[in-house]
Amino acid sequence: MMRNGVDMERVNALKEEMRKDPAAGKKTLSGITSWSGGAHSTTIVRNFAIPADEPALLGGTGRGASPTELVLTGLSACIAVGIAYSAAEDGIEVNLIEIDVAGDLDLRGFLDVSDDARPGLAEIRLTVRVDADAPQELIEELVHHGYRRSPVAASLEGRVPIRVCIGWEETEG
Repeated sequence: MMRNGVDMERVNALKEEMRKDPAAGKKTLSGITSWSGGAHSTTIVRNFAIPADEPALLGGTGRGASPTELVLTGLSACIAVGIAYSAAEDGIEVNLIEIDVAGDLDLRGFLDVSDDARPGLAEIRLTVRVDADAPQELIEELVHHGYRRSPVAASLEGRVPIRVCIGWEETEG
């Protein structure tokens, strides 16, 4: 049964499988990023090519969202999915989910101008609008549940350890 565009039969079957075998819920997500010169790169994730670039202000060409904008995009999209899934699980029909996302960044950190400036986002703000066939209190709970179940939000809040490995191919000279 489809609800809010979510295949609930498939989701429920996966949930049941994970209850029986928790290892079924463990997945590795991956992508490959190729630099194209300047600030432009393209990341391949599954069958999708995702461009990234910096705006002209930072010496880029603006041929894609900046990597930091993609973080914000990932967060808001993930929360929207969480809201849609939560509503579908509760039998609530959703007509609209819209999220305004903004984040504050001190470019001095990125450009290595000041040791006092952290290169990451200082704060992220989300404004979530949901139109659904439900009372306001239930919609608020859907938004909070969508946030709580978001892997991207949990990763940003929890500061996931990042392991950087340097690899290269040996060439014969």
